[in-house]
Amino acid sequence: MFATIWNTIFYHPILNIVLASYHLLWDNLGLAIIAIAILFRLILLPFMKRQTEMTKKMSTLQPQLKELQKKYKNNPQKLSQEQMKLYKKVGYNPLGCLVTFVPQLLILSVLIQVIRNVTNGSLDGIYPFVSNWINNGSEIVINTRFLVWDLTRSYNDVAAEFGRFAAVSLFYLLLSLLVGFSQYLMSKFTQVMQDPINVPVEEKKSTKKKDEPISPEEMQKKMTKSFMLILPLSTVFIAISAPSALSLYWVIQSFMLVLQYVFLDWDKTKKGVQNLITIYRGKQKKV
Repeated sequence: MFATIWNTIFYHPILNIVLASYHLLWDNLGLAIIAIAILFRLILLPFMKRQTEMTKKMSTLQPQLKELQKKYKNNPQKLSQEQMKLYKKVGYNPLGCLVTFVPQLLILSVLIQVIRNVTNGSLDGIYPFVSNWINNGSEIVINTRFLVWDLTRSYNDVAAEFGRFAAVSLFYLLLSLLVGFSQYLMSKFTQVMQDPINVPVEEKKSTKKKDEPISPEEMQKKMTKSFMLILPLSTVFIAISAPSALSLYWVIQSFMLVLQYVFLDWDKTKKGVQNLITIYRGKQKKV
């Protein structure tokens, strides 16, 4: 039952969109994946706009939230109640991020399944009119070559055949590293969009005593910093063993997300980027 609903509503339509894009773009699977990544990011643009609006509201609430935390630091239940009253007053929904996250997760899950099946030549679910349009109803053979990559293969596959440092292997490794870089860039921009004004311009020496417990804010900053390093590294490890088609999609959709941030709130992006540049220059001077 679930499989039928999943295939009918999600998998089959997206499979046919991918195949139609492939045929429209001169039977080039790489261009089709790039087009699909751009298309679905545009579809998600209204959700991104909503998330950006929620982020703006959250930024304006920060001073009031800090006051509430000080006032009710010994009464978590009362603090929670007052926070919810404040959220309701300005129209902020703490679960607003799910409006963007759930559709993204859904689309990504379907696309991973579609790309894996297309690159493996499994086209079950293609609509008859799409099949007739592409190849007059005959068997469709997908061209999986794109520039220097065979989109069905991963770095590990190629390295096992030609060696890890062979020229052909390094092209696949480069694509995997691009996945990690795009994730790092996306994480940086997410941080900027969440709080561009309070990105620290320079690292201050901690005045905290040795035995003094770490504040929740400091703990959150440390966790965010660790996450921004762990996420890109983990995506590189996934990418080196995944078909290059998935890596290509990952890179394009990450860069498209950055462009969406810029498009939706240029002033905030500019302010955050300027602060990041200031931080970088300050670290360079120290070196």
